[in-house]
Amino acid sequence: MGRFYKLIKKYHKWLGAILAIFFVFFALSGIIMNHRGFFSHFDVSRSWLPKEYRYSNWNNAAIRGINEIGNDSLLAYGNIGIWLTNNDLSKFTDFNNGFPKGIDNRKVSDLHRTQSGDLFAATLFGLYRLPDQNNTWQKVHLPIDEERIVALEELGDSLLVVSRSHILLGYGTENYREFSIIPLNGPDGAENRVSLFRTIWTIHSGEIWGNAGRIIVDIGGIAMILLSLTGLFYFFAPNILRRVKSKVNLKSKIKRANRWSFKWHLNVGIVASVLLLVVTVTGMFLRPPLLIPIASKTVKPIRGSRLDSENYWNDKLRDLVYDSNRKVFLLATSDGIYFTPFDFSEPPFKAPLQPPISVMGINLFWPEDDGNFAVASFSGLYKWNPYKNSLWDYLTDKKTEPVSSLSSPFGNLAIAGGAILPNGQKIFFDYNTGAFSTDSQFTIPPMPDEIIKESGMSLWNLALEVHTWRILGFIISDFYILVVPLAGIFGVIIIITGSLMWLIRYRSKKRRMHQK
Repeated sequence: MGRFYKLIKKYHKWLGAILAIFFVFFALSGIIMNHRGFFSHFDVSRSWLPKEYRYSNWNNAAIRGINEIGNDSLLAYGNIGIWLTNNDLSKFTDFNNGFPKGIDNRKVSDLHRTQSGDLFAATLFGLYRLPDQNNTWQKVHLPIDEERIVALEELGDSLLVVSRSHILLGYGTENYREFSIIPLNGPDGAENRVSLFRTIWTIHSGEIWGNAGRIIVDIGGIAMILLSLTGLFYFFAPNILRRVKSKVNLKSKIKRANRWSFKWHLNVGIVASVLLLVVTVTGMFLRPPLLIPIASKTVKPIRGSRLDSENYWNDKLRDLVYDSNRKVFLLATSDGIYFTPFDFSEPPFKAPLQPPISVMGINLFWPEDDGNFAVASFSGLYKWNPYKNSLWDYLTDKKTEPVSSLSSPFGNLAIAGGAILPNGQKIFFDYNTGAFSTDSQFTIPPMPDEIIKESGMSLWNLALEVHTWRILGFIISDFYILVVPLAGIFGVIIIITGSLMWLIRYRSKKRRMHQK
């Protein structure tokens, strides 16, 4: 069919064969990630994984925070769920009774004990309550569709519950039985825009069109698996046939299977080509280095999509802290940190100086006695005074130059959480290295074996590690970061060359039919 056809066939054949297994794992992990709720009950033992994924010294976001609930009684919470401990963190008791099975269902982003003694937990899949004198967590019905709760804050007899898109209010006088949505306006004059990263992410997953979009992308994932397997069979079939040339029946079956593989490889490939091209290109921009230039960019929401919401704060809320001295709330969002009156009667306005916050979100935000705030994320740990426009490195007290929010995904410290113990001792949790203290004399006890045994990795998180190929980090170190962009580039070449081959074959076949 010509020199050009042979050239593109060569690239399509060899790139496809080399990368087929990668694409199978991309597809399988993507399908799992698209249905986190369904797969939330399934965990994988961390002992089966590379050592970077095993718990040691409270790493891997094991603890997000620690709250005092009584005399010599603390609750530690985070990716390990909730555990009851004492003031010196020397003894731990499981405190997760009532949560559904699966570590994903007990991941806690915030925990609060109200003045009435009730405990509330903000989890990945809803708000849970543990009434006083009860030992079983119970899910709280909320008047919103989304389940992910990110923060809790109490003011007087009011409990404020923050989801990714709404702030809800419940009253202690009503025993926190009913929660209502607080109307929260956007900043004055602000245009409703969404992050480019989120737009690309929702296109990549299909979420941009809701459940129907997810199913379409899932079908694309199944098509990718079928194309990879049929392509591999077609690639190795000639060599297999040469080896079994004396076995006539087996040889005949292999030939039939090869014709079947080739037929469906062609048909499925051309039908799914556009969808696979969109998913491949968008996926390339969700990981560094292509992620970095788009991390802080915003765009108008696509009309009619899930991103096109009248709620300015749709999927933007991350944390809420009350400043009792000035009687204002500080609202941490994906766009930065805003001030809002305690009654939310006026539109929030953005703090002029923003601390560095990773695109992956804020992980620690608390007021200090001196009027400053501790702010931390995977971009580092800072002391911030929004009223004096001042910013310091928390550990060295050195002034830091103001930078735009959402500057970089990772800094020297990747802070996943922190706590102030009853004795005033502060401890912080680096995602990679684990717990450390500002006091070199303070020794943090090691993780008990019981917690390590009970705290596996969710299947969803394992799928994420495979999908981003961080799972290869123990073999190729930081070079794993190149797997996604390189696989994306080669994937685009495979899709385009395959489509061109189909088009050339189709035209050649049509021409022969006309000649007859």
